[in-house]
Amino acid sequence: MYQEERLLKILEYINKHHAMSVMDICTLLNVSRDTARRDIVKLVQEGVVIRTHGGVALPQLQKEIASYQERLIDETDSKRKIGKLAAKLIQDRETVILDVSTTVQSVAEQISAKNITAITHSIDIVGILSGKEDLQVYVLGGYLHAKNRLLFGPSVIDKLRELRADKAFIGASAIRADGLYFPYEDDVSVKKEMARRSDQVIVVADFTKFTSKSVYRLDFDFVDILITDQEVPIEIREVLDNKNITIIQCEEKDKFEEENRDES
Repeated sequence: MYQEERLLKILEYINKHHAMSVMDICTLLNVSRDTARRDIVKLVQEGVVIRTHGGVALPQLQKEIASYQERLIDETDSKRKIGKLAAKLIQDRETVILDVSTTVQSVAEQISAKNITAITHSIDIVGILSGKEDLQVYVLGGYLHAKNRLLFGPSVIDKLRELRADKAFIGASAIRADGLYFPYEDDVSVKKEMARRSDQVIVVADFTKFTSKSVYRLDFDFVDILITDQEVPIEIREVLDNKNITIIQCEEKDKFEEENRDES
């Protein structure tokens, strides 16, 4: 079961019972205490529940939970489609770099290639890949950023400089006509090094990123492929076309496959 699905079940339970213990989560979802605690941390970080001794409880503003549930359902579907398509680009025995991103996390969840080496500094992606067979995980070490679930610091870039990958999958906080944008300056430095150390750079981002804003820019020159779920705004598409960046749109691919099935 994906984490988003577990979170929805936890929220449904809390809406009915107003509180939930770690043991309740383990029993309801048939997961370990460590998994239950990670799910609690995620919900507390999102501000939709409050932590209690031994579990979580309903906050005073129930509408926060309702809106989060809707957002989780919408985003999960889009990101899963993108992740499924992106994961198909990974071939057996390749080395891939996986950025810290909820959409890249969806890529990690759906990897089916065998004998690959995955390089990442995402704590969540390490957890996902540790349960998969036929792959190796190389963790880029550094200081732990508990809130953002990642390892950071100069050692991350130093280690990247020693590596070589077939593909890098990165996310984005925002996509504008002049490039990708991120909230922290260190994000851009890490992603630049990921791009330099990879033969192909694949950006995975849902349509909401085309209307979002952020601070620090990464030029499109580092990008080879963009995978998204809806049509790219015309002003951005023109720039990508001029830079020979391949755009893959999930809905277009789904429609193409349906038409081929109908013809056969």
